[in-house]
Amino acid sequence: MLLLMRCAFFIFTLALTASQGPIVIRSLAHSDPEIKEMRAEVAENLRVIADGKRPEIKWRRYKLRKKETFFKVMARTMLNHDTISSVNRLSSLWDLSAGDEWLLPNVRGIAVYGEKSAIAKKFAKREHDLLAIPGKDNLYFITGIHFDESEKEYFNLKAFIHPLAGKLRITSAFGHRKDPFTDKQRFHKGIDIGCAIGTKVLASAEGTVVFAGTKRGYGKAVIIEHRNGYQTLYGHLSKIQTKTGDKVKQGQKIALSGMTGRSTGPHLHFEVRRRGQPERPNFHLAKL
Repeated sequence: MLLLMRCAFFIFTLALTASQGPIVIRSLAHSDPEIKEMRAEVAENLRVIADGKRPEIKWRRYKLRKKETFFKVMARTMLNHDTISSVNRLSSLWDLSAGDEWLLPNVRGIAVYGEKSAIAKKFAKREHDLLAIPGKDNLYFITGIHFDESEKEYFNLKAFIHPLAGKLRITSAFGHRKDPFTDKQRFHKGIDIGCAIGTKVLASAEGTVVFAGTKRGYGKAVIIEHRNGYQTLYGHLSKIQTKTGDKVKQGQKIALSGMTGRSTGPHLHFEVRRRGQPERPNFHLAKL
């Protein structure tokens, strides 16, 4: 009877913890009890994985404070940048702002977006080795693996260059804005770069042209497929100087800017997509 009561209490405790959701970290200070406990857990889980065992996963949340950097969170939690960036779907080291709330596991690994069985097959894992991430649909966590070097290049802003040689002024940023046609709030999936009609448009990274033609809203547009599920889109062009199927090098001229499609004036609309999801464009240590 006593054993049954203990088992029941243990199950109740687990259920209560799950219902409460991830633990909240109040501060990144070394003296913070949650930081102390998390660091101990991460260190222990490194040993557990090295021994070929399955670690016990706990999730925590942390709200970024003013002037806190990606590197500070990484150092204080003992997680690596692969873990933090993939779980929180960050596009780069600079894709953060005060008030952002990050989800943090107590073990290193990567989060992968997609269908569970396909992910398991790709990484040679069993489906039950893929952990659903709290509050994230179709995003699964795999312990003990890392990004490859090319993925790190994209995240560390070494993969993309500015698509216009002159690096002109950003006239409309990434994110929510007032639509110039409807005057309603709408999510802007890329950035608009003001420039004269006929400005050279360059491939931001090497890849394969998967679309070159007229696209609704974008006018004349080019889409380039890059490594690791990335695409870039170049819209409102006046002239396209490449074609579908072309292999292009970084910095190669692919078009001339214009104002075709749904445009209020001459500019280049530029998007970065990662596995179909829009990401904030960044170029070599410059946050836009």
